[in-house]
Amino acid sequence: MSTYQIKPAGVTDIGNVRPTNEDYLLADGDLFVVADGMGGQGHGEVASRVAVEALKEAFAADQTTSGLVEAVGQANRAVRERAEQEPERRGMGTTIAAVALVADDDEGRLVVVNVGDSRVYLLHEEQLTRLSRDHSRVGELVRSGAITEEQATTHPERHILTHALGIEPEIEPYVAHAEPHPGDRVLVCSDGLFNELRNEEIVDILNTVGQPNEAVERLVALAKDHGGNDNITAIVLDIEGSPSESKPQSGSRPR
Repeated sequence: MSTYQIKPAGVTDIGNVRPTNEDYLLADGDLFVVADGMGGQGHGEVASRVAVEALKEAFAADQTTSGLVEAVGQANRAVRERAEQEPERRGMGTTIAAVALVADDDEGRLVVVNVGDSRVYLLHEEQLTRLSRDHSRVGELVRSGAITEEQATTHPERHILTHALGIEPEIEPYVAHAEPHPGDRVLVCSDGLFNELRNEEIVDILNTVGQPNEAVERLVALAKDHGGNDNITAIVLDIEGSPSESKPQSGSRPR
């Protein structure tokens, strides 16, 4: 089914400031997910884990684009139901960003979904492009042209989300279809990574560090060196192509 061969590596780290790690990651088969929980007092940790586990189970039953979107809905309902069962967890929620190989019309495709401000990036020919869309106050301001991407990094409302799993009865994720080539890299990460690193630093590591496990470890370590003010989670996916597409792209990293 898979059009792509993917070599993944992921790291989650508590960072330097937070007392617990409320992020959660999954790299399982054809599904790669980062969730960043919120709610404090360990509730965010529960929300992110519940969401990812529900997403994984639902996607396993229907590995199409529509099945992935429905799996996000199932994850949203699972977080809400857990909060209803345990009133002390009321108000907990989580972001989610996922990349999946889906089987649409018997052809493998790479699909991105996200809710909140965890992100997915594509590195192609040394250029970094964001594939996800921030559901946040500053994200809306950037899209409207009111502020720039650079201004968003220090905006006082940069941590305010407009959508997250577990908060609303129904949720509509952002959906994008990616078209990577052999030699490209995909990065899935929580805001604890990209809030600490400049795009140029991310590009430099993704371009120069050959193995995905080494690249993701370098990214997380540098984010901690820059402050580590939040939990830090990242997955690096190397796109190696199908056997018929094994010719490396120009500008790809040494292996």
